[in-house]
Amino acid sequence: MKKTLALTAFLLGAALAGPANNSLVIGTSQEPPNIYDPWNTNNLAITSEINGYMGAALIGLDDDGEPYADIATRVPSIANGDYKVVKNAAGDVVRNSVTYTIRKDAKWSDGTAIKVADFQFWHRLVNDDRVPVPDRDPWSRAKIAVNDADTFTITYDPPYLFADQTSPGLAPSHIMSAAWTAFDTKTKNEKDAKVVNEEWKKFISSYTTARSLPKVVAGPFKPTAWRSGNSLTMTRNANYWLQPKNPENYVQNITYRFIPNTNTLKVNILSGQLDAVSAVGLTFDQGVDLTRTERGKYKTYFVPGAVWEHIDINTRGQKAKDLDLDDPRMRQALLYAIDRDALTKALFQGRQAVSNSWVNPISKLYKKDVNDYNYNQARAKQLFAALGWTAGSDGILQKGGKKLSLNFGTTAGNTVRERVQQILQAQWKQVGVQVNIQNYPSSVFFGPDFLSKGQEGKWDLAMYAWTGNPIFEEGNLFKGEGIPTAANGYAGQNNAGWNNAEFNRLHKQAQVEFNLSERIKLFDRMQTVWNTEVPSLPLYYRVNVYTKVPGLVNYTFSAYTLYPSWNSAKIGWASKGAVEEYKQK
Repeated sequence: MKKTLALTAFLLGAALAGPANNSLVIGTSQEPPNIYDPWNTNNLAITSEINGYMGAALIGLDDDGEPYADIATRVPSIANGDYKVVKNAAGDVVRNSVTYTIRKDAKWSDGTAIKVADFQFWHRLVNDDRVPVPDRDPWSRAKIAVNDADTFTITYDPPYLFADQTSPGLAPSHIMSAAWTAFDTKTKNEKDAKVVNEEWKKFISSYTTARSLPKVVAGPFKPTAWRSGNSLTMTRNANYWLQPKNPENYVQNITYRFIPNTNTLKVNILSGQLDAVSAVGLTFDQGVDLTRTERGKYKTYFVPGAVWEHIDINTRGQKAKDLDLDDPRMRQALLYAIDRDALTKALFQGRQAVSNSWVNPISKLYKKDVNDYNYNQARAKQLFAALGWTAGSDGILQKGGKKLSLNFGTTAGNTVRERVQQILQAQWKQVGVQVNIQNYPSSVFFGPDFLSKGQEGKWDLAMYAWTGNPIFEEGNLFKGEGIPTAANGYAGQNNAGWNNAEFNRLHKQAQVEFNLSERIKLFDRMQTVWNTEVPSLPLYYRVNVYTKVPGLVNYTFSAYTLYPSWNSAKIGWASKGAVEEYKQK
């Protein structure tokens, strides 16, 4: 009986979807732990994608990587005088600044005008050590000066390379400032980082979760319902200013359906229950399978992307030291012991090439000639032996009474990652490494108590992906100060905990090197250092697979925009009068 009721509700939802009521139903394999957190303390790809529907920025980038004005009245440039660069006598850039003017009609979804104070509020919190942001750079070196009621200037000192292509965030100060003041009062003299972290979670979760939906947003859509484990619905925000001509012709409601198992996601596409799939959803092989059964019902796209699959090696804590995971020879041995070329050929028909760097191959900073760590079991065994590991009676390497036994985790339900795990587990076993697969729901895996707390020994190997716009490559993922700790409120993305003095020095130099050819040289060396020490095992850059049904327009993305939500105000159905401005490349 229960199954019948569930099926009835399911079919009713599907019947209401699509052009009939100008709505859109999107399937995804992940559910975000929270949404529209202005400080992006959860930076999951699916969170970023969904935030794109509800967020707005001073300027944005289109599918070609070209900036456009959103909240700002125009894109700052040297030519129009809104972007300024100051050099010293030697010709080095010592600081730069960008001036923004807020549009008169820019409003929050409750009709309140967006003001400079909203950017100041965001900027103050992003630099507060109690706020566990992924990264405080470049905002820790930025100062905001108010010019008039709608205009302000941000000065970067030291200078920021991409000052004219990015912009600070904003938060609704009229909604959140009172609660922030209460948080501030309660935790100002608190020395226990865990207590502060718990108070922060209470603060931010009161605005960003299924129980407490965001009170106001700035973007084209606002959240109206979130059923945990099932779906999230957003409705067009009438107060958004960059509406297309005749906005009623475009999609009015968007529902994300959370379907953790990608095989089930595929079944939903085949049965016509979904209008489109998220950039976070299908696996490559499922995309290939779907191309064979399109028959005009949907189309499958393979978008060259900026998603880097890798395996972090936990170098922190006593357990990591006991297993020699903090020694580069151990990490090299683990990499030599796996056949990544065979893996990508078997799973991706060779269309997703093996990577040997965290830098995207389409970036000008990418170094092609680093060590490729071709499959070499003999070399792996040499390195294990050099570290003192010898085979026990069961074939598993042992040292000092401990077995070389590693816990290997990823996001549960992702069939490709689970297949990769099984292949690698078998290959590592051949050289005497025991691997125990322990997977978790994405909300746990990426939650506040797992990846970022590697020093507690909760994982040894963690397979997941980073998404980064190749325009803004700075090497931040592996900088030493990016290691999340209790002292920094678990800010940072260097979950592996790798800390290399030379890499850190080069990274700081590159941050202020405005000459591209010189910056390329710095990144060449950074990639050599990284490739030698392999704090993460590089796998491949993903091709993003998704589907959409015919007639859905402006649902596109690229390695620059990252997610189809970047242009959400203009997503619509041709049959309803929506005008196609962007085609998927």
